[in-house]
Amino acid sequence: MFQNRLFNMALIIIIAISLLGVVSFVLWQTYLSPAAQTASHGEEKGVRALTAKELEAYSVDTGEITTNLLSDNYIIVRFTITADSSDAKEELQQRLPQVNQIIIKTLAGLSPEDIKGTEGVNKLEAKIMNEISALMQEGKIVQVLTTKRVLS
Repeated sequence: MFQNRLFNMALIIIIAISLLGVVSFVLWQTYLSPAAQTASHGEEKGVRALTAKELEAYSVDTGEITTNLLSDNYIIVRFTITADSSDAKEELQQRLPQVNQIIIKTLAGLSPEDIKGTEGVNKLEAKIMNEISALMQEGKIVQVLTTKRVLS
């Protein structure tokens, strides 16, 4: 009888500690982690979506870019990069050779498997957006859209 009661208490304690750990992990991932706090601060700053006219007015087309990938394959791409203001668009147009260099360097380090599928294209767009944003001094980059992609 004593052993069963001891076993039951130990089992209850182990389950309680496990549940506490799971709850702590979920709270950390949703509310307390630095990434969640950064996302919530971004929403608080009042970042608004651009209208269709603003998207057209603040967008710059890179033209077709053909480059080799990490393997023996090559890719033909075209991007439309959207800034957040007209001043940022002007700077983006002036820095277009640097932007093309960033795109070529980024693509040169990728294999065809890295670019396949929606997830691959999204990662490529995000990486290019981050690198161009680091380059910008006036304004910031809102989005990078892949408007053409031919992989061979």
